[in-house]
Amino acid sequence: MLVNSFHKCFMTGDAPMPDWTYQTVFRPVLFRLGARMGRRLALGSMGLLSRLPLGRRVIQLMGHMHPDARLALDRNGLQFPTAVGLGCALDPHLLATPAFAEFGFGFLEIGPVLINPAAEAGDIRLKVEEESVRLEPPHAAITPTAVRDRLQQDGPFHLPIFARIEPASVEEARQVISILRECVDGFVVPIHRLEVIIHALGKDDQATGSGPFFLAATTAGTWRNAEQKDRCVQAIGDQWLGGVVVVESAGENVSRQIGKAGFVEAVETVRLIRQELGPNPIVIGSAGVHAPADALDYLEAGADLVQVDSGLVFSGPGLPKRINEALLYRRLMTEPVAAPPPVRIGGESWFWALLMGLSLLVGGMMAMGVATTRVVLPYDEAMSGLTLAQLSEVNDRLLSFMTHDRVTLAGTMLAVGILYVTMAWCGIRRGVHWAYVSVVVSALAGFFSFFSFLSFGYFDPFHAFVTAILFQFLLLTIHARLPQRHQLEPPGLWNDRRWKASQWGQLLFVVHGAVLITAGLVITIIGMTTVFVVEDLEFMRTSAADLSGAHPQLVPLVAHDRATFGGMLIACGAATMLPALWGFQRGQAWLWRALMLAGNIAYVSTMLVHWNVGYNSLKHLLPVYGGLGWLWAGGLASYWFMVARDQTLEKEWTRRLAKTASSPLATTNNVV
Repeated sequence: MLVNSFHKCFMTGDAPMPDWTYQTVFRPVLFRLGARMGRRLALGSMGLLSRLPLGRRVIQLMGHMHPDARLALDRNGLQFPTAVGLGCALDPHLLATPAFAEFGFGFLEIGPVLINPAAEAGDIRLKVEEESVRLEPPHAAITPTAVRDRLQQDGPFHLPIFARIEPASVEEARQVISILRECVDGFVVPIHRLEVIIHALGKDDQATGSGPFFLAATTAGTWRNAEQKDRCVQAIGDQWLGGVVVVESAGENVSRQIGKAGFVEAVETVRLIRQELGPNPIVIGSAGVHAPADALDYLEAGADLVQVDSGLVFSGPGLPKRINEALLYRRLMTEPVAAPPPVRIGGESWFWALLMGLSLLVGGMMAMGVATTRVVLPYDEAMSGLTLAQLSEVNDRLLSFMTHDRVTLAGTMLAVGILYVTMAWCGIRRGVHWAYVSVVVSALAGFFSFFSFLSFGYFDPFHAFVTAILFQFLLLTIHARLPQRHQLEPPGLWNDRRWKASQWGQLLFVVHGAVLITAGLVITIIGMTTVFVVEDLEFMRTSAADLSGAHPQLVPLVAHDRATFGGMLIACGAATMLPALWGFQRGQAWLWRALMLAGNIAYVSTMLVHWNVGYNSLKHLLPVYGGLGWLWAGGLASYWFMVARDQTLEKEWTRRLAKTASSPLATTNNVV
């Protein structure tokens, strides 16, 4: 059950790829390297990672990328996991095909495929202000044999693959089709090469319907040519072609430009093609998709599918996932959804995650109350063999030191409890898979830390009892039903300032969570080994040897607190980093508030107890001050994207949903 639950969560994506690293770190570096070197480095590194053992799994976990099953569609006998595909211009040599297959795409276009491609492709030039890429001739291409070998080596891909072919003769067309026929699902051919393909296939394939699936690649200018358009329409009527792909203008010996420049004209061409061809042929929009709004424009104009290429360069690898989020929201808002079957509350995973979070909140408040009053409980005295008075006699600052340890632990418990409760109620209850995974992974890390303080032989029966109860809540969370996702917030449509600023906020929160995990590991190791750091001993004006000699159970008592705090800090770090990785989406105000509230409670309680007991070492408190400042920097950078109301976006979604609901053509592309 545990394996199945995790498999379901990781294979049903909820959040985008890590654009927070691309926009903030990698894009500036890659652009400075130049287009050719940057592309080679990016594609090469992705391809290398995807071909390493467990490499594809790493890519999946980084981005939570697979499309929701409700986005699948069936067109002309082909099953597409989603309407978003990858164009061939980005990776003509198939360096990163296994990686791209995990990016949330519904199909891949590869190529161009030529029998004798140029030994060295022409220059590549970025026009950042125009968001376009200029490809100088000769254009990069790959041989059919190399394509076949790559696909056999890297597959299976479990999604349709189209090969862009540009045969110069009937014999070349036959050779390319013969080599690739068994390893691709269809071919895309320039409209001016249709006669070559028709003569290469012969009448038998047409008569029996056994020929490969073909799409014609056309530009806006080509479609305006009456002769070319009529030939394409005739080929569709004769069932040589299954549809049309609208691409940017290109030629064999001329520069090709991909990007936003051709977007408006391409959308209008899609609209015109759909009106002239009717609903049956596949129509794909393939120029200038750089934001979710661009993909929706194509679909509303009548396209069945859209392709992304230059959009990955300028917007980042999360673009297909952002488009999928927009498509899912549009479908849920415009199509009737069957009500889920009634389930007992005890059969819902969110209920047990909520109980686990509430238990931590109550436990944190109790621990805070004890730590700020008598400090130690009777069972501490019984296990250590030292009374409260005797602890005070060992060192006049020992109880203050233990207060500082236990208040810090209580503050972290409260932070973890807040995160669990919020993710259970606002996330898991709505079918948000990343919230489920975040709670489970964080809780598992916290529970395994229970064994860390046993290295000093200090077995805490009360702690063990509470851990056993909470562990049952975790097992029930894993075993119980995870509902299908619903109640989505309107996703973003543009690469605006709010979105770009949120990439920095997300980066800061991810790093913050990673630092907390690292700090927790360090503190746990210290608790299992030396127990004290130099600043601790300076505060108590003593040595580790003196404390160990005072009573044999004194150091194990302190070690128990240290190791427990380290484990709770690891759990807090995981509950911060994983939501920051997967949950940073427009309108997720509840997540922003939970992260800020939890972080402020933990940091403020830690600072207050240090100031109160006089433990004011700047070196010791510097991570706390830095962590609080880092938290607020991330919160401010992401506030306008996650929390502040975006009336422009709301109005745009209202307009698009009304248009989609009133247009049967616009809703057909999401139906299986």
